[in-house]
Amino acid sequence: MVRNGNYIIAATKVEKIKRLQTTEIEAKEVDGLTYKDLLWKSRFTTIPVFKDQIINFSDASKSNDTILRFANGTIAVRKIKFPEIPIGSQIFADITEQSNGDAYDRTGSFFIIPTEKPLSFLDALQKGIKSVPIYTNGNGKEYQGVTITENYNPIVELMRFFTPFGVKQYNSLQLKDKTWQENVYYRQDISEIRTMLSNKEVWLGINIGNYDKGGHKVSANITIHNEEETKAKPTQIIPLFCTTNIMEMAGQEYGTMFNSDKGLLVTFKLDKPMKNVKLRYITTGHGGWENGDEFVPKKNTIVVNGKEAFSFIPWRQDCGSYRLSNPASGNFPNGLSSSDYSRANWCPGTVTNPIFIELGNLEAGNHTIQIKIPQGLTEGSSFSSWKISGVLIGE
Repeated sequence: MVRNGNYIIAATKVEKIKRLQTTEIEAKEVDGLTYKDLLWKSRFTTIPVFKDQIINFSDASKSNDTILRFANGTIAVRKIKFPEIPIGSQIFADITEQSNGDAYDRTGSFFIIPTEKPLSFLDALQKGIKSVPIYTNGNGKEYQGVTITENYNPIVELMRFFTPFGVKQYNSLQLKDKTWQENVYYRQDISEIRTMLSNKEVWLGINIGNYDKGGHKVSANITIHNEEETKAKPTQIIPLFCTTNIMEMAGQEYGTMFNSDKGLLVTFKLDKPMKNVKLRYITTGHGGWENGDEFVPKKNTIVVNGKEAFSFIPWRQDCGSYRLSNPASGNFPNGLSSSDYSRANWCPGTVTNPIFIELGNLEAGNHTIQIKIPQGLTEGSSFSSWKISGVLIGE
């Protein structure tokens, strides 16, 4: 067999046998394509998390023995046991989504609930959003469960994704030369979160903010791909902040704290020094119409211990690439659809990747990190907000 014209595999012997030895496994006949698929999947570990899970808004949404439902069904949570994951392994999260009634683009989050401290986001889910620590910055609002405290860790977003406009459910809306996708498949490398998963029992959750009785249907998996050799070093992870209002449908405040110069200011303590520290940062802007932060580029500035460490303008200009996942996207007189428009670091039907900001070495003791964004002004009932999350990763 010749591959790519430069690599040859040659058989040195062909031997006919009567029957395969199957004393340890049960033999079954499958077609050739299924055999190749099973062989491929045997090379890595797949951990199913959710299968055809409905994420909707309904008083009829109920928990069962395996999956807990919260915020009128817009959040699903379950506990998963992970095996030991060797250092250097590649870990991927994948989600398949389709509309089950909702026609709109929505924020989705696949997340971990850290439970090492006395309080966790589970308390908010089970006892109400007021049961977790409050952050204030002087603008008169209270932001529940968004920052690290001595007794609380915020959620850690494995993947932030955005549903398209009505994929599958609204595929009957025909346009010339448009063949709509049946679902949207999101897949992201989350290897940097290994120490939060390896040999641990973890609460995993998924949320899609919506007010539709049919909502969305999702499946989610985590796959582990071991590497034989690696020079990677073990890491420690500290969840710092997450303003994604997972419990929006149960009263959690939007991330509007950036309308003051203070923005989001977090104080955290390191019990020991951390080397080669990175901030895993996810950011997306939302709200408003033409003048809202969803459609207006805004600079994000990260300040560490009083000094600017990094700044950039999060922006996506490739949203039109995903038109075939957006059958219900509104069409405008200028020839564009809503899903074509550039946005503040997200598009309908895509994942927003984290960026990794180098912070160098941090000494033991107290530190501060501040996020500043020039959030747009409220216009009538229309307001802007920012969903940001940050995790500290270091040696």
